[in-house]
Amino acid sequence: MIDGQMTIWHLNGRSSLAVTGQDAEAFLNDVLTLDITTLPADQVMPVVLLTPQGRIIFDLLISRITDGFRLECDQNKLDDLIKKLRLYRLRRVVDLTPRDEAVFTMLTEPRDAGWMKDNRFQDIAACRYYGTITPATQTKIAEDDTAYHALRYQYAIPEGSIELPTEKALPLEAGLDRLGAISFDKGCFIGQEVTARTRYRGLLKRRYVPVRAMTDITIPNDIHADERLAGELLGLARTGDSWIGLANIRLDALDQGQTLMAGTNEIIPLTSTESTTKA
Repeated sequence: MIDGQMTIWHLNGRSSLAVTGQDAEAFLNDVLTLDITTLPADQVMPVVLLTPQGRIIFDLLISRITDGFRLECDQNKLDDLIKKLRLYRLRRVVDLTPRDEAVFTMLTEPRDAGWMKDNRFQDIAACRYYGTITPATQTKIAEDDTAYHALRYQYAIPEGSIELPTEKALPLEAGLDRLGAISFDKGCFIGQEVTARTRYRGLLKRRYVPVRAMTDITIPNDIHADERLAGELLGLARTGDSWIGLANIRLDALDQGQTLMAGTNEIIPLTSTESTTKA
């Protein structure tokens, strides 16, 4: 809320792609981590495209459109996404078309046509919209999306290639299973075997967590504990008199309560309760 108004954030760095054609659903279901056959028409869901080794190439938000599906991604990754999907498409009847539409988000249940529920946020309502908006008098469109990113970090929700580095980030470390991006019961997808083995054998060594800092820090930035590399600070946004961020940190450093430093600045991991009540 800003000045008593409901705020709509315009996410300038995001774009979308239409995936249509008679084979669109089967094609996407074969390559992406989510069982999109169960995707509701009124929701947007997180999903990822992995390497065969189980590392993230593209993190996406998927939703249904009249004749297929919409994939939302970082604007600067759209061309690469199209090239990769064309490589996997082979002879399937699938069309890939960039969509000329803006991306918006708002903290409320969907009330008007076109708005879709975003279930990544645990105990608050959030929704997404694609297209052009003429705001009502009780709403305000904010071009500065800092508050939106701060909110994501509170809930440990990564988004985009800076926070999910290409061919480096693991979906389970990033908590994407918790956010609903991975279907373990649907059968094969690219990177499925490694992802399932990591889950069932408990092989995770790091976890994405919300963190607090008392000063601005360059992103990304290494995090050290006792002069040993302990993780990486991936996102940071100012909120009040401090900064809230998102970091990928070794589990042993978290469990032992070691002091975490990014350069000369202390990084304080937050519990889910702390991150959602103090930010």
